[in-house]
Amino acid sequence: MAEVRLTEDAREDLLDLDGAARVIVLKSLKMLQTEPEKRGSPLGSKLSGNLTTFRKLVIGDRDYRIVYRVDLDGSVVVVWVIGRRTDDEVYHLAMSRLRLHPDEAAREFAVALDEIWHG
Repeated sequence: MAEVRLTEDAREDLLDLDGAARVIVLKSLKMLQTEPEKRGSPLGSKLSGNLTTFRKLVIGDRDYRIVYRVDLDGSVVVVWVIGRRTDDEVYHLAMSRLRLHPDEAAREFAVALDEIWHG
């Protein structure tokens, strides 16, 4: 069972949703506790930035996206963005948050590398 963590920005995203959308998102976050690496779709690299280590989960009536990253052993899921599908807005938001919080992304990467080398 994976632990689902939300960045502070993602928590704010969740709080900004209306009641019905929040319920749908919370149910989807709960789903990420089991086999998160098999849920959603992998993201890639575009002109707007590189999100190759991230996944997206499409929820609701394809109206919302959760952008998240799973650690290598699948025990922790870090949610970076929760938002409406408005063009590629959630992906641009994910890139801007990565730029604003490089230490958090680096920390996730360091933990993943440590797991590879030390099991």
